[in-house]
Amino acid sequence: MKTNKKAAIEMSIGTIVVIVIAMSMLILGLVLVKNIFQTSTESVDILSDKVKNEIGSLFTDEKADVVIRLGSDRTVKVKPGSDTIGVGVGARTLDGATASPGRLKYRLTLQEPAKENCAQKLGLTKANDLFLTATDTFIEFDELSGSNAFAIVQLKIPKGTAICTQKVLVDVKDTTLTDNSDVGRTFFILEVLKESVF
Repeated sequence: MKTNKKAAIEMSIGTIVVIVIAMSMLILGLVLVKNIFQTSTESVDILSDKVKNEIGSLFTDEKADVVIRLGSDRTVKVKPGSDTIGVGVGARTLDGATASPGRLKYRLTLQEPAKENCAQKLGLTKANDLFLTATDTFIEFDELSGSNAFAIVQLKIPKGTAICTQKVLVDVKDTTLTDNSDVGRTFFILEVLKESVF
């Protein structure tokens, strides 16, 4: 009888240890998954040399004068309530001359309200408010290097924002040319995801 009690106590202690270890592993797994999903964006915080070089290589790869630093699908995915997100934009002068301050300017324009896009779901004013960078007006680039100009388009999606997508057009013009010639146009897509549980 004495051995049965001892075996039962050892069995219950062993079970408790296994449960504690299993719960610890579960919590660590959830924290890891949370961190992976929070950092899985191509966000740009600063225009470092690395970011500028990546944008510079996009000019060659895409054979374009206006480029966006995102993946091949040109989509930035953001969860409501997350930190400010930055999208890298680059442009270069058509003639290869040095990009002086104010020479190249860019404008962000949201695609008109359409089925399921943010402009339709939230209204055009609220959709524009998702952008910390001014929309619908030409503004100067943040940094210049040779014939290249670089900027960060900043977005902040508040908690409670509905799930939606929005096509954003990026137009660049050269103000030194007599007709304010367009350097080019590109786009990216903002995808507002479902709010995170964490």
